[in-house]
Amino acid sequence: MVRALCGALALLLLVAASAFAQEHPVGNTKIVPPQAPQLIEMLKGGGYIIFFRHGTTPDYAEPPVTDFADCPRQRNLNELGRAQATSISAAFRELAFPIDKVVASPYCRCMDTARIAFGHVDAAADVADGGDKALLRARLGTAPKPGFNDVIVGHGGGGGLLGGEFLHEAEAMVLKPSGGGNFELIARVRAENWTQMLPRNREPPAGAPRASR
Repeated sequence: MVRALCGALALLLLVAASAFAQEHPVGNTKIVPPQAPQLIEMLKGGGYIIFFRHGTTPDYAEPPVTDFADCPRQRNLNELGRAQATSISAAFRELAFPIDKVVASPYCRCMDTARIAFGHVDAAADVADGGDKALLRARLGTAPKPGFNDVIVGHGGGGGLLGGEFLHEAEAMVLKPSGGGNFELIARVRAENWTQMLPRNREPPAGAPRASR
């Protein structure tokens, strides 16, 4: 009897966790995000800054970078990092998120992430670690062209401007700019969750139990 109750409880928790994963783009953050369907509609309407950390790189200490054009001397995207950027590109196209400006830290791993994911990018020195924080804050607080979102690809700490949040590689922070260097933190989204937001990946298979809401 006890074993049966434990099994039923485990199944209930599994179903609930699955429902949470489907509806919420994040789980490990201080930010309380909108549910996935709401976030999708928000981004389709434009008006947001999506700040990405570059994709996954090899785990080794990088020597000081003195020439951003010298990619072989930098820590670059590995196979996983390039796959993450490719999956983000495919998901953004299928979800029909309108993207206007794309800027990135001049490090090769950031520029490559942006190029693979969005097809175009301009280098921005203020986005790099140690860059001009005042310029970056102004960038994060500037609203995109009406009906569009802007993308920034940088580093995990976001110049220290993300409210103490530190992004994993290829993770994103969605921001709502309000001018004057001000913005609201809306959601953190892991790389794989953009693909999980696709309608076909949100629906459980036929006959699967559904958690009550």
